[in-house]
Amino acid sequence: MKIEFKVNIYSFTCSWCVFAFVSASVQEVVQGFIGGAAVLPCHPGNRKLVVITAHWRYDDRKNVYDILNGQGMTTEQDPEYKGRTVTFPAEYSKGNFSLKLGNLQKSDEGSYCCFIPEFHLNECVNLQVKEKPSGIQKPGSNGGVETTAWRIVPLLIPLFSITLQL
Repeated sequence: MKIEFKVNIYSFTCSWCVFAFVSASVQEVVQGFIGGAAVLPCHPGNRKLVVITAHWRYDDRKNVYDILNGQGMTTEQDPEYKGRTVTFPAEYSKGNFSLKLGNLQKSDEGSYCCFIPEFHLNECVNLQVKEKPSGIQKPGSNGGVETTAWRIVPLLIPLFSITLQL
């Protein structure tokens, strides 16, 4: 898990005063692979929930998923996310509003925020989407260890069969 720190400084000046507002936020980084899935965490902590409502948004503009009164809603979901989002209803009462986003695409990269109105809480996570690592390596791509081993194996087979005959 990676953590990113962001510090924003906002200032306002007038003829006789200076105001400066500093806001700092810690944003968790979640990584996924193209075509795979990633779970974006959202936990408001140990707070008693009366009404279970949470909203997931991408870049503060796209509706990714809504949880209204304990029910997942996709009626106003951005078409880009249709059929790719899953939450965990059994976890809502425990304060877990995490979102699983499937069939990841490079365009999914960015900031996802979970807003829980009851607590005026806005938890954000930064999603990074990478190319899938290939499972098959070309000969010699790992410094020659694998290729050297495969050169030795044919030499060992006759030696092994001689040992069995003895």
